[in-house]
Amino acid sequence: MKLPESELISGEITLRDMQLSQEVKLTKKSLLRWLALSMGLISPNESRTLMLDVLEALFYFQLGEKRDPSVPDVMGYLKSGLGKGEQGEKAVRYHLLQLQNLGLVERRKGRYCFSVSPLSEKGDFSATIDFVYKRRSDMAIAKIKEAYRELSYSFSKRRQPQVELVQFIKKSQSGQQPAAGQG
Repeated sequence: MKLPESELISGEITLRDMQLSQEVKLTKKSLLRWLALSMGLISPNESRTLMLDVLEALFYFQLGEKRDPSVPDVMGYLKSGLGKGEQGEKAVRYHLLQLQNLGLVERRKGRYCFSVSPLSEKGDFSATIDFVYKRRSDMAIAKIKEAYRELSYSFSKRRQPQVELVQFIKKSQSGQQPAAGQG
């Protein structure tokens, strides 16, 4: 059964609290997998690696080349042997769009870069994480607290039978007292 409130979902945040072992720190590939898993970009049982390859290409261009790649740049990186090999442009665009929808990546004039918070410098991925995940989680937490306050208020109100409320409304509208035996 689908809950009616499920239609109100505007986004989801997946963060995983993972150990950052020394073994993970040994290779770029391992660090990329760790980042993607911890940020919820891939599932723990993920067998497809294109998201990882696209993420690797973005880091390569942003950190190594100090420039914003276009889709053809990312495709070239993947085909050059630095990535995993042949991938379809449609699939690459899909993963870039997923990163864009999460707020991690921005597209400007056909080029992609990590989102920049208002108070950080371009290329500061740590600030991007703070900006995107903290902002979204803070907004979600604020809404949860508001819902709790509403629920708390609804439980703390003195419960009155529905009939009395209807009679009060009728009384207010007509300016009359309820009939004997109804109040």
